[in-house]
Amino acid sequence: MTRTREFDVNETLDRAMHLFWKKGYVETSVRDLVEYTGVAHAGLYSAFGDKEGLFKAAVRKYCLKIADEMFGVLDHDNAGRAEVERIFGNILQMNKDGRLRNGCMLVNTAIEFSETDEELKNMVLGNFKKLEEALGRALTHAVAAGEVRNDLPVKRVAISMATTIHGLAALSRAGISFSTIEEAILATLEQLD
Repeated sequence: MTRTREFDVNETLDRAMHLFWKKGYVETSVRDLVEYTGVAHAGLYSAFGDKEGLFKAAVRKYCLKIADEMFGVLDHDNAGRAEVERIFGNILQMNKDGRLRNGCMLVNTAIEFSETDEELKNMVLGNFKKLEEALGRALTHAVAAGEVRNDLPVKRVAISMATTIHGLAALSRAGISFSTIEEAILATLEQLD
């Protein structure tokens, strides 16, 4: 007779994601996960295989939930300058109210795992590429609509903006000053005029 799970897998994964986001993979023990999720060790392993499986599931969830929450505004056909500016406005606000104090889980993962895990590397680079392409589409629309300078090197600026976004997330975790973040965002947006 198979036992039914006595916990919500999605809720558990969400809690684990937030803990890994805050502490990283290495600094998060299985005991921490059990305590934070309220799910016994056996239940976590039954649902996710092991700590690494749970971490990878959490990173995938982050890609879908948090990254889409932050950058989903770019995922429509008419996205242009206003949506690009909204992304940077959101980053500024999230720094102001502390929601980026843990940085970006993908950037944290890239730093922690570097070249040691191909699957995680592909998730990080895939998300970066997705953001770069979404920014590129929005900037292309902005050029066509006359919202930015007509000689804007779209691909270069999209890469620069995606890199700036990830860099700001890493520096947010390190405690960079709000005024420095504000200046970096202003400088980034000045490229458009």
